[in-house]
Amino acid sequence: MSLKTLSCISCISFAMAACAVPAAAAVAVARACPSGRVTAASYTWDFTGEANTLFKAIRSDAQQAVYHADNLHSFAADTNLVWSIHGEELDALKDNVGDIGAKLCRLEAIRRAVTPWQRSEIERIAVASRLMADNADNAILYGNASPQLLWEPAYRRYVNNLYAEAKSLARSVDEAVEFAHVSKQYRDLRQAVETRRAS
Repeated sequence: MSLKTLSCISCISFAMAACAVPAAAAVAVARACPSGRVTAASYTWDFTGEANTLFKAIRSDAQQAVYHADNLHSFAADTNLVWSIHGEELDALKDNVGDIGAKLCRLEAIRRAVTPWQRSEIERIAVASRLMADNADNAILYGNASPQLLWEPAYRRYVNNLYAEAKSLARSVDEAVEFAHVSKQYRDLRQAVETRRAS
């Protein structure tokens, strides 16, 4: 397991804690999460805009996770594939989850300053990424212990869960990005109408 993967698990764990107890856990998140890159929105205190930018980045990570989970899903049906091939896909998927975890840390840091629907989306991301990390860990433990038994229902259950969770996360974040886009169009149109009325 890579250092990046280990740090992703701690980011997700702290982000999950922040979802459960926002006030107390916010301090823990600030200490545990890597600082990460500051976006342009950070300088203008446009935390709603920053959250939307992070949702777009998470959408890309989630789409990559779906790709790897889909590969694992099809690998589980092929009894001729060796464990190392499964392991490579699981490692790649865990890297995607780690990338999501790093962005989730920043989202948790600005959570109190974003809109209610964004807070709900942050919670969904935290839960889904934690479940994905757990299922990937369980699949890796199983594969390391029983590399010849990847056709067993236990391993298939982990892989099926990863596939379902990755697809659900990708769909949810995609809808959040679309909602943010439509909301911005609405605000821009309303401002244009109000400007015309005032003149």
